[in-house]
Amino acid sequence: MQVFHMARSKSKPKNGADEWAILEKLQPWVVRRYFLIKEHFRDREFTPEDVEKLFEMKRKELQEKTGKDEPEFTTKNVGEVLSILRKAGLLRARKDVYDFRKTYYSLTFPGETKVTRDRLISLLKAAADQIRGGLDYKALLVFLFYKAISDRWMKRAQNLIKEGKPQIQAYLLTNKGYYRLFDEESGRLYTWHEVVKSRESIKELANALIKISEMNEELSDLKKLVEVLGLIGFIKEDNLHKLEEIVRIFNRVDFAEFDSDILGDAYEWILSYFAPQKAKEGEVYTPREVIRLLVELLDIEDESDVLDPASGSGGMLIEAYRYVREKVKKEDPGAEPAIMLYGQEINETTAALSKLNLILHGIQEFEIFEGADSLVNPRWEEELRRNGVEDGKADYVIANPPWNQDGYDEARLSDRRIKHIYRYGYTSKQSADWAWVQLMLHYARRKVGVVLDSGALFRGGAEKAIRQGIVEDDLIEAVVLLPEKLFYNTGAPGIIMVLNPNKPGERRGKVIFINASREFRRHPDVRRLNQLAPEHIEKIVTAFRGFREVDGFSRVVGLDEIRKNDYNLNVSLYVFPEEEGEHIDLRKEFEEFRKVEERERELVGKAKVYIEGIIRVMGDE
Repeated sequence: MQVFHMARSKSKPKNGADEWAILEKLQPWVVRRYFLIKEHFRDREFTPEDVEKLFEMKRKELQEKTGKDEPEFTTKNVGEVLSILRKAGLLRARKDVYDFRKTYYSLTFPGETKVTRDRLISLLKAAADQIRGGLDYKALLVFLFYKAISDRWMKRAQNLIKEGKPQIQAYLLTNKGYYRLFDEESGRLYTWHEVVKSRESIKELANALIKISEMNEELSDLKKLVEVLGLIGFIKEDNLHKLEEIVRIFNRVDFAEFDSDILGDAYEWILSYFAPQKAKEGEVYTPREVIRLLVELLDIEDESDVLDPASGSGGMLIEAYRYVREKVKKEDPGAEPAIMLYGQEINETTAALSKLNLILHGIQEFEIFEGADSLVNPRWEEELRRNGVEDGKADYVIANPPWNQDGYDEARLSDRRIKHIYRYGYTSKQSADWAWVQLMLHYARRKVGVVLDSGALFRGGAEKAIRQGIVEDDLIEAVVLLPEKLFYNTGAPGIIMVLNPNKPGERRGKVIFINASREFRRHPDVRRLNQLAPEHIEKIVTAFRGFREVDGFSRVVGLDEIRKNDYNLNVSLYVFPEEEGEHIDLRKEFEEFRKVEERERELVGKAKVYIEGIIRVMGDE
């Protein structure tokens, strides 16, 4: 019989003596299989079928190497191996809450079986790679949302069953307290695992999403997304293997174990992962660190309304909510923020996805208006009035509107219903930047935070006239120049402008200019991009809140100086980073010079001797 030896100096697990002690009591053939399973699956869950495939792969590998059919790695003893390892305490098992006939295993050692945020992101990357070239990436967002609400729904139902509720009653109560995923008329369950449990049922995934949208008014956009993203057309035999792989990847994770922030981060990760590709197609994605900087500059308060008239995927609104929640929980860990979020997005698909994004982040108090152009049809005003806000305005208005959007001149903006919004003047057809600023100012009760192209600070013509009016009314509190290459769709540096109709007395008649063009680090994932780090954000926010002047970084400028500069707000005109002067050690430099001089004298002396010798030889001839 072959004896299995384990070299303690090399093979002993660093997780501790417990695993080692267990392994020493097992037969060598079991230990070999344990290490094979451990090497392959590590922190992932697996089924007996997965182990069968692994053993078969190993058998073929050994067969090719030795030319023999190795019976020790047949698939016949998988059940026995798993049983031995489980009894020994090396494996843990759990039943599928959706199908109690199915068992999932995971390793007890090392203690890394919990799926971390990084592990979740790696799984999403694997799923994202499956849809490249075959399906719009937005479908992955829908799958993530569906799986997440299904897992949460099932966890609620299972908890009720554990409390003694009959299954159907538990389902009905879960429908009532959460979303409706159980069809009470047909008695059919529409959770993720129920729908994707077989190859045939996976084909009904799109129809299940449509059914869920019909059962839940707040999820009615799912039906639209199924149609727009072409899910029904994609789910065909030719693509079924891709969908099966996505299902397999998603089934490794129980999303009910993650809090809303991690799930929301996963959603945001998908958006950022595809941002470089989609930027080439015209889609705009605002880096989350830029949003964080903007929100911290505004210092949004609890019990306020926040509006984003160009809300996109909802990132600005979500970060505003997160910021307020952090402030609230510092004072009372059990408290939740009491803010209302409003957004408007002209692209209906993007608007629908933003609602899913907000829901995954655990945000309930929001209203997204879709399919309407904010510059000519601001639909939120009527809704705010309905909600008891008499002036139809929000406390804070934030946005990264489309830069240099064309087609918004007087002919477009002078309609009697909206012309009062643009009281500083109409923009030219070439750029609507200052139309967006005026729109946001009109609807802001406290502050405005806007991300724009830096050209908006100094372009002439109609834009200069609008800029002059806003400067003279003392509405601009800060202008921040951002580093270049922060945005996926342009290498140009953007700017953040903070406007405040209610400046405190000590800030009136002044604007703080912050040149943050050098405050960046290299992006960890996209080689050509830069990124704001937390320390950069802190430096900018500290200077703004203290209205603090820092040489080469920030400067407080009076309106008189801005007038002298003909209302040019270009940050570099007021504050420019100091060049890093080279420190010269005169003593060291002089010593180096002296050594060089001595060496030169030495070489000249040698050259003289050499030349004199040549002259003597030539004279003798």
